Amino acid sequence: MERKRLRQALLLPILAALVSSPAAAQTKDKGLTPTKDEILARAKQEGKLALVPGYDKGTIAPLAAAFTRKYPFIEVSWEFVTGITGAQRQLFEMTAGRSNIDVFSPSTVHWSEYFKHNLIKRYDFRALSTSGQLKIPVEMLDESGIVAWFGTNTGVFVYNTQWVPPEKAPRGWDSCIEPQWKGKLAVDTKPNTLAWLVPAWGEEKVFDFARKLKKNDPIWVRGQTGTLARMAAGEVALDCGMYFHTSRRYLMKDPTAPIKVVIPNPVPVSFHEPEAIYVGAKNPHAGLLWMEFVASREAQEIVDKFDPGKASFLVEGTLAHSWLKNVKVSLCAGACRNQEERLIERIAVEAWGLPKAGSPPK
Repeated sequence: MERKRLRQALLLPILAALVSSPAAAQTKDKGLTPTKDEILARAKQEGKLALVPGYDKGTIAPLAAAFTRKYPFIEVSWEFVTGITGAQRQLFEMTAGRSNIDVFSPSTVHWSEYFKHNLIKRYDFRALSTSGQLKIPVEMLDESGIVAWFGTNTGVFVYNTQWVPPEKAPRGWDSCIEPQWKGKLAVDTKPNTLAWLVPAWGEEKVFDFARKLKKNDPIWVRGQTGTLARMAAGEVALDCGMYFHTSRRYLMKDPTAPIKVVIPNPVPVSFHEPEAIYVGAKNPHAGLLWMEFVASREAQEIVDKFDPGKASFLVEGTLAHSWLKNVKVSLCAGACRNQEERLIERIAVEAWGLPKAGSPPK
């Protein structure tokens, strides 16, 4: 019963978006809906698959290997794109028609551009799912029905245990703006974890909190792993917006690091790892099989093994599915995810005075 309530609570905004979204209405009956037999037959003819998924390098390789075992007639190649600059370069290549990729992970920083330039092949994943042609839960789909979210991202607090005694460890969001952290608090210049608090707090409370963070003279950083390394080295005391899976991955590699994770209340949660098929894909049917595979429990368990906490909370048995049961969640889904680009930019520019999200202060 508790599991059912959790699922209903988390999925309510998603299902509402699917029903009421203008984007969903615009794509109704206009998407491509091949049968599973057609998908398999054409994928065998294609015989190749070029991927640029959003996972970490250490996760992509075992995922691709497992997919090849399942579909040995498909030769898989993959690349790794990271950072705002890398995503922008990929976007330019796709827009110019110079990209050879089949499946890619749209960057949330440039989210609207993929739709503006019609860079996503319009497979109707909702219809393919409900008809049983592809086993991709409809809850994983975005409003447009042509993008699927295959992971989870959550925001947590992390602190240096050698610098911060247990009695002074952060207990809630208000702890992050206390004067004791002035000049010792790391704040990422791409504030997506703060944007994910909007469903629980509303925009104005989030922006007020962001302004208070700036007044605490933060150490501006860009990138999660680098911040953890600086924290382990004693350069940073606290971070109120670290990715849960990044901190778990770091501690998995170095269990002796003086870093502790705190789950805030509410905990900001968002869909993660969006994937779609490029409109110019040469092997789109092989791409459909990949999309179905990544949604499976087999693939999600691989994700959790190599990047614990990043697998989808919608898949039973994943770390995110289990640990979200006992916390208050601010779920950024549907309209929130589609507004994330704007929310992040507004926090960075208006509240912090940065040139743009991800840029260091002048």
